[in-house]
Amino acid sequence: MVGTMPNDSASPGKNPDAALDDASPIEKADVELGARLASERDHPLVKAAGDAGKIGDQAPLYALSGALLIAGIALRSPRVTSSGASMLGALGAADVIKRLTKAVVRRTRPHLFLDDARYEAHAGGSGEKPEQSFPSGHTAGSVAVARALARNFPAAGAAAGVGAVAIGISRVAKGAHWLLDVLGGALIGLAAEALSATLLKSAASAVCRRRPELWGCRAEKRTVGRLMCRVGSVW
Repeated sequence: MVGTMPNDSASPGKNPDAALDDASPIEKADVELGARLASERDHPLVKAAGDAGKIGDQAPLYALSGALLIAGIALRSPRVTSSGASMLGALGAADVIKRLTKAVVRRTRPHLFLDDARYEAHAGGSGEKPEQSFPSGHTAGSVAVARALARNFPAAGAAAGVGAVAIGISRVAKGAHWLLDVLGGALIGLAAEALSATLLKSAASAVCRRRPELWGCRAEKRTVGRLMCRVGSVW
């Protein structure tokens, strides 16, 4: 599906009445709402929110999750270790699913629509970042990490969930994503975390059940191996 809606200053010659004639009603509503929400994207507060939302990018989330895992091992805390590992697994799964989705969906970002009166959405994917609007990777990763954290630390997970929502909103206000991109990212994050949690729990249980000596599950001391088996019980 392809359509264009002109910005008066960017594309004065294009017809706004025929902008999204081929779009579905849901897509039209999404584009119109997104354009309104991003109309103040140059406001200092919106720019500040967009900069703060960079914490939802993959690199910071991987660093945060890895740091929590290392801290859990150092403190010999099964809950903290489990949370760090779960967050890494969920984030990795969300990252893979996001990349696969972007490879088959081509949708231009709002800033192209607002600045150049350009809008395209169809299957096939694109190697150009301005044409990789769906889904929101920041939202997918943030939601996945928040859900993983909530399994062992509900209060912290809830706070992270609020942060994930704020990141999603900031992506729309910044003109980086449409609202449906953010919703799609959130669904991917939830699904990725659920899949990762199931796989991690099954793997940890299988290892400790079948080969306890590998992890020191029968050791008397609180070794790293025993900790890993306790982590498996937390999962």
